[in-house]
Amino acid sequence: MSKYGAQNTAILYVDIDKFRYIHVIEDHDYADLVLTKVSERLVALAQPKGKVYHLSEDKFIVLFPNTCRRGMSEVLAANILAGFKERFEILGNEIYINLNIGIVDNPPVDMPVSKIITAAEVAMHHAQQKGKNQYSVYSPSLSQALKQRTDIQNHLRLAFERNEFEIYYQPILDLDFDSIDGFEALIRWKSKELGEVPPSYFIEIAENTHLIEHLGTWVLRKSCAFLKKLEKMGYSPLNMSVNVSVVQLMQDDFVTTVQETLEFLDLSPEHLELEITESTLMQSYDLVLPKLKQLRDIGVRIALDDFGTGYSSLSYLSQLPINTLKLDKSFIDKIGTDHESLTESLLYLCKQLDITIVAEGVEKDSQVSYLKRMNCDKMQGFLFSKPMTEADAITLLKSASTMFDEPFPPQSKPDDKKNNNEER
Repeated sequence: MSKYGAQNTAILYVDIDKFRYIHVIEDHDYADLVLTKVSERLVALAQPKGKVYHLSEDKFIVLFPNTCRRGMSEVLAANILAGFKERFEILGNEIYINLNIGIVDNPPVDMPVSKIITAAEVAMHHAQQKGKNQYSVYSPSLSQALKQRTDIQNHLRLAFERNEFEIYYQPILDLDFDSIDGFEALIRWKSKELGEVPPSYFIEIAENTHLIEHLGTWVLRKSCAFLKKLEKMGYSPLNMSVNVSVVQLMQDDFVTTVQETLEFLDLSPEHLELEITESTLMQSYDLVLPKLKQLRDIGVRIALDDFGTGYSSLSYLSQLPINTLKLDKSFIDKIGTDHESLTESLLYLCKQLDITIVAEGVEKDSQVSYLKRMNCDKMQGFLFSKPMTEADAITLLKSASTMFDEPFPPQSKPDDKKNNNEER
């Protein structure tokens, strides 16, 4: 490794995405077995010229000396990512292992090894922000992005003490009755130093640092308390949807926390719906499944969020322990186009499987008309309402009796259509 700076050399910094989950879910022996399997596949995919080094627990360096031409490193990274699309079978469990790769392409010969590795790590973090199974090539501008990420992480630790978090509530509409069915709880952070930080910036950092466990419990309890408040005000039965991270789900006491929260507030379990993303479920299907069944057994509803953006197919729906499927905005945007038939097929299948379907990101009157015609159960989106404060949600409910005197949608619509896919 002392000759990283050789001519035409590519250095790939490989990180196992969310490897910490495996430690939460399983013991160290299982985690070691996963590392062994990943190492073996990396070595096979790096052949014939690549050399694989285990850098730390879930990180590897793959060195490709003499790759002949600049830009070849991206081809090599893409080949490795493609090789990890096939699932691993480990002690009877089938799991996906996702990677993110940072690339330093043809570094200067006199560049110190430590700086090359740091640059590759910066590129890897940039790849993480783009999603799963991504790669990114280092450039000096990425260092500033890493500094921003570090600032967010540092301030995030103080945010609880400063009471900087707030929950916004986005209404979910029942399309059969043109009425408010309930709300989705969405966390917001307004930092004193950083200003408003989008959930897409801080949720992943909270998961990486395990702050999500505390944060998720706070959201669960506060949103359920708001639901009870609405019930006491006479607005019932309403439902509350709460997003759940796999880190929370794998806590030993998570089901107990949910159950104790409901019992303390005297809330019926069927009015709480926990949302888990499709990609999270399919990555750890065999490990997550028992917890979801426990939650179903106590009466809590389970929703599969962001369907259509991950690994699963229509054939999986009949096997999943879900009550609700939240149809991703990408499907809703197909309404009125040549690709509308896929949305139609999915709506029909969910009806056959007795799965409630919620259309997300609805922005047009024509989409509402189509969804009603196809017997879609519920919808949410900026066409009706953006996420709102607790006080505004109560005001909305007070005005709902007159709002729905005329067929939905209401005449007034928000002008701001950006970021319709709200997170948490």
